[in-house]
Amino acid sequence: MKIKHLEAYKAKEMVVMKEKVIYFLPHTHWDREWYLPFQIFRARLLHVIDVLLEMLEKFPEFKFNLDGQVIALEDYLEIEKDPQKTETLFSMIRNGRISVGPFYVLPDEFLISGETFIRNFLIAQRVLEELSLPSMKVAYFPDMFGHSAYVPTLIRGLGMDSVLIWRGVGDKCRDTEFIWKGPDGSEVLCINIIRGYWNLGVPSSDYHEFKRMVEKEVEFLFKHSPSGHILLMAGNDHRFPFPLLPDFVRKLNSEGLKCKIVTLDEYAQILQRMELSLKKIEGEMRDSKYAPILKDVASARIHLEQRSHLIEKELVSIVEPLSAIAYVYSLPLGSVLNLLFYAWKLFLKTLPHDDICGCSIDQVHKEMEVLQDQVLQLIKVIKLELVNKIAETLVKNGTENGNLQLFVFSPFERKTRTVVEKELYMPEELPENLLERLVVVEKGKKLPTVVEYIKERVFDGIQVLSNTFEEEYIARFLTEEAPPQLKKGKVVKIKFEVELPPMGFKIFNIEFDSGILRPEEVSKNVIETAFLKVNVNEDGTLTIEDRRTGRMYRNLFFLEDAEDVGDEYNYSPSKNPEIVTTLGQKAKIKRITEDSIGFSVEVEHELRLPESFDFERERRSEEKVSMPVNITYVIYKRSPRVDIKIEFENIAKDHRLRVHIPLPVHVETNISDDYFGIVTRPNKIEISEDLSQYSEVPESRYPMQNFVYIADDTGGAGISTRGLKEYETIQKDGEVEVALTLLRSVGMLSRPGLLTRSEDAGPSFLTPEAQCLGNHIAEFSVWFTYKHDLIEAYNFSRRYQIFPPVFSIRGIRETEISLLSLEPECLILSSFKVSEDGDGTIIRFYNVKDMDVNATVKLGWAPKEVWLANMAEKPIKKIKTNGNIIKLKVGANEVITLKVV
Repeated sequence: MKIKHLEAYKAKEMVVMKEKVIYFLPHTHWDREWYLPFQIFRARLLHVIDVLLEMLEKFPEFKFNLDGQVIALEDYLEIEKDPQKTETLFSMIRNGRISVGPFYVLPDEFLISGETFIRNFLIAQRVLEELSLPSMKVAYFPDMFGHSAYVPTLIRGLGMDSVLIWRGVGDKCRDTEFIWKGPDGSEVLCINIIRGYWNLGVPSSDYHEFKRMVEKEVEFLFKHSPSGHILLMAGNDHRFPFPLLPDFVRKLNSEGLKCKIVTLDEYAQILQRMELSLKKIEGEMRDSKYAPILKDVASARIHLEQRSHLIEKELVSIVEPLSAIAYVYSLPLGSVLNLLFYAWKLFLKTLPHDDICGCSIDQVHKEMEVLQDQVLQLIKVIKLELVNKIAETLVKNGTENGNLQLFVFSPFERKTRTVVEKELYMPEELPENLLERLVVVEKGKKLPTVVEYIKERVFDGIQVLSNTFEEEYIARFLTEEAPPQLKKGKVVKIKFEVELPPMGFKIFNIEFDSGILRPEEVSKNVIETAFLKVNVNEDGTLTIEDRRTGRMYRNLFFLEDAEDVGDEYNYSPSKNPEIVTTLGQKAKIKRITEDSIGFSVEVEHELRLPESFDFERERRSEEKVSMPVNITYVIYKRSPRVDIKIEFENIAKDHRLRVHIPLPVHVETNISDDYFGIVTRPNKIEISEDLSQYSEVPESRYPMQNFVYIADDTGGAGISTRGLKEYETIQKDGEVEVALTLLRSVGMLSRPGLLTRSEDAGPSFLTPEAQCLGNHIAEFSVWFTYKHDLIEAYNFSRRYQIFPPVFSIRGIRETEISLLSLEPECLILSSFKVSEDGDGTIIRFYNVKDMDVNATVKLGWAPKEVWLANMAEKPIKKIKTNGNIIKLKVGANEVITLKVV
């Protein structure tokens, strides 16, 4: 999508001798689905490619960029079966006339992880390899809503040396070419399309008008070009190739201009060969001065982003490591790996920026949700297949006892103490008073165990895919000759505290014991643990004292609701703001309970909210609705951590709901995690210029991958969320308040006249389902530190983010197995998977310290060979090992990929 406001920058002439050369890059920007659904856009794509093939055959000098995403090619081939057309298409790609790839889709950079970024590349390359087609060598990001600081690291790691970007660079650099340096020191050539991916505009069919357009654009860009080589983007959203371009370029050349139609690979190679002295830029690109970064897509249709976050964690942290363990055990994996590849492809189809950003019409997101459902189904099946294969191996090597047991998978790189949860299916005949005494046992030792609920269920064909019986049922359904019979039973939800080995699994037994502490109600509003003293206030907030330091945290977790007259892209207040807050308002403290793991506090707020926004009166409506909000706090006995779960049914429109976390910390910056490390951001953005010159008002509202950490030398707090991607830092009297967005409820794809954005971001289509009416659950956790300890915050977030899965099994002796561990603690495991070629496993980890460290990688098996590889899994050099121990030096902020054969 484009913007109307192109430039508010007055360039200075570059005093340098350079030759002026004009390069035309014909392309179409293909939003796969956006203001129309996928199938309608695809029907147009068929015509676009048919016209393109005709032009390519007619004009030998013509070339075309198919938007850097392989999925457009796949979408065409899925429908077009004419062998002559497909062979012509393949021939044009092989001859360099059409550029495809290098990625599968064009996602949003801040709503995916670094591993998903890599899978996006690997899957595209696999698709092209299967078609025997070459890939474009330049990373192509023409319309991402800002750019991660780790893009140079990833681009180099994937074997490329150039990238094209728009949005977000701002005044960091107004040059059309610069060097972008990643946190690890990786450098790439950056082609900065400062006037957008449509800078040639809509070309006129009148040659003289076309020439005037070209000359005007070239005159402007030449002032910003260190090379003198001007790139004109001859295309736009969903555009057909411009049929007159080849003739017009010939005429321009005949009149003395030096012009050429090129591919992006050719253009990048020309710049690389020039050996230019270019400015070197570092950091993320989120400047909104010249182009909006549309920052509030991080909270549009937030339920979809929460589901996407869950899927990503399951695929990367659970399913892939389980497949790697099965590979190490030499178990047959053919169909499982095929299912995993298919799951990744389906997931990637939900990640184009207009999909995952929640900024399309309602139909697009209905279809996206169905794809998410399908991926979650595949994840369940793959996990069960893998665990069954591994368990069968353990049974063969163990002693069968026939009792119900728990198989707990540990996805962590070090020994980890954590709380895990499991719903168990129990026979109907077992009495409830027996089930209440259920306890998890490790080598005769009873672990802290809580029975949260017991429910009777009839497992019929409708319910089976939405309850706990599905695990046992599906496991048998996959392999037994006849589908198993459905029957009545009881579901018992338990949670228990365990210490897990590094990357492996542990088997636990189940017993019944009346001596275990069950949840009991507590009469007082003060809770004390070894770490924290917690006061439950009348307004439902918490006052917490860190007993290690004496630091007081007051008014934690109050709610704030404000009007949102923005759209799917940007929040906007009105000219007459009206705020509703729970701070100081009496709440209902429903109950406080204690169990063997910790304390639980249940609070209910009754929010009286305006029903909607009255756009004629320019204020929130006088009609009010009551919206109950339930908050559950869990305070742990053995860690300085509080988990928060907020549940509500949204029945209001045109508003934003946030939870506020005031922190008595006097710092100017906050730390959030990025793809393979951290990014430091200001708590307050100071702008001395006239804000009317900005395409989008700059604010200290940011996206997060998993957590934000704010601390000084004597400690602070880390806040880790399960899919809540947007936070804002607010400076108050020198201290910092963090606001997490729980919901944005809006009704338009793009709304004109916002106070926070100076131009439209797309068509003004109604999107009533973006009001997000219905039930919502938001989950996050706060970890209090007694010193500035980024590594502790990082590892806390991982323990909260990743659910160690628990499986019901029988007939295995108690055992504990570890397949992989990393030291020291500053090394974070990013991936453990089967290699794409099926000839080994991939281990990827990164150093979050800004200094070199000596790494020790311990394997639970004896490898034949270990290779240092790039992120594309191409071996670079062989590494010496000492049995199952790998030692190597890891640079500051470096990402290491090992291929273990």
